[in-house]
Amino acid sequence: MRKLLWGTSLTVLTLAGISVALLFSNIYTFNRLTDEAPIAKLRFTQLAPQKYAVELRTGDFCDPQTFVLYGDEWRIDARFLKWKPLANLIGLDAMYRLERLTGRYQTVSDENTNRHQAWRIGKQPGFDLFQYAKRDWKYWSPVDTFFGSSVYEAVDPAWEYTVYRSQSGLLVRKASAAPAHYEGGALVIHIEKDCP
Repeated sequence: MRKLLWGTSLTVLTLAGISVALLFSNIYTFNRLTDEAPIAKLRFTQLAPQKYAVELRTGDFCDPQTFVLYGDEWRIDARFLKWKPLANLIGLDAMYRLERLTGRYQTVSDENTNRHQAWRIGKQPGFDLFQYAKRDWKYWSPVDTFFGSSVYEAVDPAWEYTVYRSQSGLLVRKASAAPAHYEGGALVIHIEKDCP
């Protein structure tokens, strides 16, 4: 009887251990394949109709750059290297290189007739992994694909925009740029400590 109880307890503990391992494996897989990281922050000041000064912070977010954009919207372009899912699971995140910041008009007629300005915002690397991988890693590569990714949003000086790198491209989220404001009767104060 004692051996039967011991064997049943061991089986139950083994099944519980396997269940816990499968649960954590599932959570880890979901986390790796949906990973995001902030890569740029933008704030705007209106200078004239359809003309804005933009403060762009990238990297460690400590060295702002200022540009002038024309239009109703802003857009950031990046070059992306997406890994195959197995490579994501062992810890490789999508790689990106910021390339361009531009303004964008909401209407095609404005887009075709009004002023444009584009700015290079990424640094050209000494060793270009994108070109190397495209040329030399054809079939055995852990690289899934190379592509360009853009994100755009309407310009509103009341918001600060944060651009994120996901495993499959760029996305943007916005938060109030006001240092303090009321939401639902409560005072909300944003404290930002990106830099020392």
